[in-house]
Amino acid sequence: MFCYRRLRDLREDADKTQREIGMLLQTTQQQYAKYEAGIQEIPTHHLLVLADYYGVSVDYLVGRMDEETQELYSQIAKLSESEKSKLVKWLARQQPGKTLV
Repeated sequence: MFCYRRLRDLREDADKTQREIGMLLQTTQQQYAKYEAGIQEIPTHHLLVLADYYGVSVDYLVGRMDEETQELYSQIAKLSESEKSKLVKWLARQQPGKTLV
């Protein structure tokens, strides 16, 4: 049995039905329901589509990342390349001797 607890939460937060998400994934409502219930493993390409759709990481979808870390990643993703570069430099100054990126 597979554990995809967050699929239902994200779908409900987006006010979507299993049928609508099934259509997004080009599959049936019944197949998507099996993913949510953990009866069947969800294919990687479907995880990628869902991560993009919900604006989260695949790690978050499969429970390998907590909500606080996901929020941090989401905020960083919104930064421009210049801002990301400045952040990396600032972090490097905070922890001398550690390599970032």
